[in-house]
Amino acid sequence: MLLVLLLGTGILSAQMDASNAINYKADIVAELENSNYSPQVLNGCMEQAIDNGYKISVKTFTKGGAVQVYTAPTAGDTRDVVMAEVVLTYPYRIGFLDSHTQHQVRGFAR
Repeated sequence: MLLVLLLGTGILSAQMDASNAINYKADIVAELENSNYSPQVLNGCMEQAIDNGYKISVKTFTKGGAVQVYTAPTAGDTRDVVMAEVVLTYPYRIGFLDSHTQHQVRGFAR
């Protein structure tokens, strides 16, 4: 009975981490859309994601077809950006089983 309880608690904790990452990704997408892909907002979101222990990659697409990938908060001119792909990598841990994997969530800001 104790084994089932510990395993269930570990799975529940891992699912909470996944849910938090999914919600955080959705917040980043909304911030980018609402700011019209402002470089300050993009850099701020990336810094906060890194501070929260996530790995983040933002790929921007311009009207002319140019693609820029940011994995660190170094965004510059984003005037012509029309869409961005946000990939958030987060740790998925089940402590009782000593299981540590990396999962990703992906979203598009349009």
